[in-house]
Amino acid sequence: MRSGSPHGRRSGPWPRARRPLLLLLTLVVSLLLPLLLAPSLAGPPAPGSSYALAQAAPFNRPSHYPLAQRPDPRLYQPHADWIGRLILPSAAETDRDPGDWVWVEIEHAPTTAVALQGQVLRLGWAQRPVLQELVERVSTDVRFAPEARAIEAQGNVLPRRLDGRRRVGPLQSLAGARPNDDLIVQLEEVELEPAADGPSRLSIGRPPLQISGRYVGLGRILGPVASQPERFRVQHWSPERGDFSGPEDVVRVPQQPRDRYGRWISTPRGLSSNPVGAQGWYLYGAPDAEGLFTVQAIRPRALHLLSPDAVLPTTREGLPYILRGNWANTPRQRGRIRRVLLGENWQAGDRALLIHSFGGIGGPGGERISGFTVTGHFAFGEARVVNDAITGEPRFDLRYHQIYANNPNGIVSGTQDWTAFSGDLQRGWLGSRPISDVLIKLRPFDDLTVAGQPLSLLQELANQAEVLMARYRSGDGSGVSTVTPSTSCVQDSSQALFIAIDRLRRRTANEPELRRWIKAHPQENSSQAFRQLAGLSSSLDELLSPFGMVRSDWRHNAAVVAGGSFVRGETGVDALLSWRSMLPRRAHDDMARVFLQHGASLWFLRSNQLAGGDTSLEPLAPTLLLGQIPILSTLLRRLSDALFAPLGAASLGSALAVVAAYAALALPLGWGSGFLSPWRLEALGPSLRAVPGLLLMPALGEELLFRVALLPHPLEGESLAGSAAWGALSVGLFVLYHPVAARCWYPAGRGVFGDGRFLVQCTLLGAACVLSYGLSGSLWPPVLLHGLAVTLWLWGLGGRARMQEQPQLSP
Repeated sequence: MRSGSPHGRRSGPWPRARRPLLLLLTLVVSLLLPLLLAPSLAGPPAPGSSYALAQAAPFNRPSHYPLAQRPDPRLYQPHADWIGRLILPSAAETDRDPGDWVWVEIEHAPTTAVALQGQVLRLGWAQRPVLQELVERVSTDVRFAPEARAIEAQGNVLPRRLDGRRRVGPLQSLAGARPNDDLIVQLEEVELEPAADGPSRLSIGRPPLQISGRYVGLGRILGPVASQPERFRVQHWSPERGDFSGPEDVVRVPQQPRDRYGRWISTPRGLSSNPVGAQGWYLYGAPDAEGLFTVQAIRPRALHLLSPDAVLPTTREGLPYILRGNWANTPRQRGRIRRVLLGENWQAGDRALLIHSFGGIGGPGGERISGFTVTGHFAFGEARVVNDAITGEPRFDLRYHQIYANNPNGIVSGTQDWTAFSGDLQRGWLGSRPISDVLIKLRPFDDLTVAGQPLSLLQELANQAEVLMARYRSGDGSGVSTVTPSTSCVQDSSQALFIAIDRLRRRTANEPELRRWIKAHPQENSSQAFRQLAGLSSSLDELLSPFGMVRSDWRHNAAVVAGGSFVRGETGVDALLSWRSMLPRRAHDDMARVFLQHGASLWFLRSNQLAGGDTSLEPLAPTLLLGQIPILSTLLRRLSDALFAPLGAASLGSALAVVAAYAALALPLGWGSGFLSPWRLEALGPSLRAVPGLLLMPALGEELLFRVALLPHPLEGESLAGSAAWGALSVGLFVLYHPVAARCWYPAGRGVFGDGRFLVQCTLLGAACVLSYGLSGSLWPPVLLHGLAVTLWLWGLGGRARMQEQPQLSP
């Protein structure tokens, strides 16, 4: 990875030259973003939280599912080996026994520890450096901020039980995130510690994973039981036959209470008739007191199978699919799924980065859209290809690193299994929002070992996401985590990625033996993967810090160690310094694009209000700024991409090559036709004073119109033929513009702008500007080329004389 500056970022005059633009954009964003962050709810909400409304239904409380009740083992399997319900210890208990620990009621244990089921045990961390660092970095005293009461009054769930506690660590902030002890988790890398003075203790080697349902079965839903709309007949999977010819069963899929906005997050209506269900549903839940299996989460089997609906070539169709195809026609896709593969096939054992996003809820009962923008949501996560425990077939297993602010639904910031975040019937979004999960397989994500040193961007990102998620749960000690332009799910997920890259870069910079080994073994697979990771980190740097300046809060938080304090960016400048990760849709698309360009294989898993029986709702794709006005949104995207495209050595070299080629053609043609006079520099002072005005108009004005607004930006992935067609149109309109201008509003140009020799020069200039823009993706090379050509023509090649001594406007 790159080294040099303390945080591996670019230095030099270019970032400083961008600062006036940064200040101007800060003002614009300060005016626009309050519209985006305004409440986007349809109608006044009911008092209280959606979580409290859901808790009024007995089936949403753990007590509804006695641990002694177990389903038929032929039909249902445990969701995981170790499952527990976290219980927050009292303040007196933590005073007597300091440290980050909680109680856990064991809901399921492997056969070697089955006697522990039903017991309440002490749960702590294994003695591992990465876990101890996590605890030491994020443990904090919690004192609710003055605005906490107002945040609660808006219907948000705050960790009220943590208020006033000292040294709250990540386990305690997780257990105390909701008013009730109802957080169900999967425990991984469990170590059992027998205690002489009481019950055994458990320690874990990974942070708890939030899940839904103790047991899981796979079946095809046949239809509701007569006169009992919440009960459904299910034909279970037969492992022997490999189809749905197993025993028939009756399960309960409860109708969840409406949330505080009057919407159903999920509903069983339409579940049995959904075509996606032909391949079966995974049903997660547990038996109630009467032994009736009650579904708490649902997952369509088809969505996570390794069976794409389409396989697209990455070079030709990859970028267009990311930018346009993935979310195309979302409202019309209601109730459907789509799976698209870009690149090579996957197999069991593959690990991948996950980029998650969801959109909005439209329709008569949906959310009100603010500022013509559907903001949506963003998260990183991890995907694995596993062999399914029921069918034996390979499928995707997904978990999210959800950096989530205070919310009415009781969604807890933390690592969540797909069942807890998407499939959960009480608070999951499967039935009410469109969801995109992009799975990215790239070799450096695996546990890369170079010269005996483990290097894994995937693992380091998970570590840093845990820090951010724990900080959100405690509100950095304030109890409050809200969304602003600079602190949000997408901005802070990006912060976690930046810190992960920064830490890997520091490790490699501080290991001279590692760098010597890589230099001495350039053909080794691990060395090639390391170089790929280094190139990827450079591209991600440009994405996360598009101005070449790292946000001060990110830089500070990357260096926090035990006992340090974190800071949160709160200004418009902070938001602008990471503007590419301000909106979830922008970050979702740009991240996927960068990984694709570095050779990754991508899976796109899309669902659109799947099994959502509420016909008053429709799925809305997340958008860019002003995305519901497509033309304006496209122009804003192209303008931002063109203004702030990084200009590296390759871009500058290509721009100089275009200038040289343009001069080699234009000058001989101009002199040969007599249109250009022999070179003679006129008054130096006036010519220099004219340069700023000429750069502004015609150079900047015309390039914004004929290149930026008209041409697809290189990041849009237009094909070569398409780019050539748009380029030809751009040049044609650019040439036509001049005689039209002379005839309609600029009479001073009539003597020149209709001259065929001028139009030839204009054609060459337009073609050169199109080429320099296409090669660099930046507005500035064509502006400088345009301004240079006009200035030299006017003040050195006889242009002022031809314009009758009126140099104000020119081609």
